[in-house]
Amino acid sequence: MDLFAYPVSLVMKFWHWALSFVVDPDSGVAWVGSVLLLVVTVRLLLLRSMWRQQYSMRKMAQLAPKMKELQLKYSGRKSPEDRQEQAQEMQALYADAGVNPLAGCLPLLVQIPVFLGLYYVLLNFSPPGKTIEEASQMTNGAFGPEQVSSFLNAEIFGVPLASYIRMPQEVMDSLHPGLERADILMLAVPLFVLAGIATFINMWNSFRRQKAAKLAEKEAIAEVEAEARAGGPVVDGEVLEIDGESVTSSIDDGADGRGDGRDRDSDRDSDRADGTPGTPAKAGAAGAGAGAGADGAGAAGGGGAGAAGAAGTDKPQDFQSIAESMTESMNQSMKIMMYLFPFFPIVGAYFFNFPIAIGLYWLTNNVWTAVQSHFFMEKLEKELPMKGHEGLPPSAFM
Repeated sequence: MDLFAYPVSLVMKFWHWALSFVVDPDSGVAWVGSVLLLVVTVRLLLLRSMWRQQYSMRKMAQLAPKMKELQLKYSGRKSPEDRQEQAQEMQALYADAGVNPLAGCLPLLVQIPVFLGLYYVLLNFSPPGKTIEEASQMTNGAFGPEQVSSFLNAEIFGVPLASYIRMPQEVMDSLHPGLERADILMLAVPLFVLAGIATFINMWNSFRRQKAAKLAEKEAIAEVEAEARAGGPVVDGEVLEIDGESVTSSIDDGADGRGDGRDRDSDRDSDRADGTPGTPAKAGAAGAGAGAGADGAGAAGGGGAGAAGAAGTDKPQDFQSIAESMTESMNQSMKIMMYLFPFFPIVGAYFFNFPIAIGLYWLTNNVWTAVQSHFFMEKLEKELPMKGHEGLPPSAFM
């Protein structure tokens, strides 16, 4: 734990030293300021990676229809060479768009050690089993005995920053003569409840945005699939003609391909059998699967349709499938944590002896998250507007 605690204490020590030129270094203002500026320091260091995370998520949403087109293009091609070619094309799409599906991991991997380090540092200002007199003679991370003693004497609204709800009475007496548990509760309860509420609001907003974006993404993908089945792009509910050919003839040609999912009766369609989504060849493949299932054309026809359906849903293990799997897992985890995690500061304040200073850190961190998300969303709407067939409507991320 010292590996995490020492860098955190070093940052706090720097800001406490800087604030000592402005306010009394032994005052609660100096120590509260050092905790708040620790939040600012960490979040500023993570600002670029957080932006890349949001940018990558938006770009991946924009690329969803194109990814679906690639899946349709390779839906009937299962050879290892085809799988490799599809994976390369998907990776090229991500590379051209500057998207990294793993971009969202770094902020979380950094913030967890920071919180654990801060918890360890603040708790060890008055370690369990030690009197205040003994603690004031000990070092704590980068803090020497002089800074430890200064922190133990620091107060906010008459309550020591090092105090916690279940602090033993004899420790309270030595920390601050006349301090009562009710005094700690008067500050700790609203502080940690506010921290929990702020956590829930941030997680709820994030989940709401992701849910709306996912729904809009599915609609965009459904549009691609509809165009593939219809044989051309759908505009205002009507399918446009392709090279002067009517949609009806394209669909009929597709129906003639029943059985093995290929159009063998039309030279025109065979010229288009390169797997490009939205062509009559794809409509024929779709018609084959549907016809075999509906008409019961025999065991061979049913088997062909089943194989075609399986091929259509088979996805190679590439960036796209990894990204989809990660997104789905994150959504499920977020939905669960959205209702559980807000209780953590409240539970921690009682069962894990979170000091008052931890509540200040938690609340400030969530306020920063809310403000940062607002500005990020506004900037994304300007740089990556998502409208029409190329992406999602802006309301999906509001």
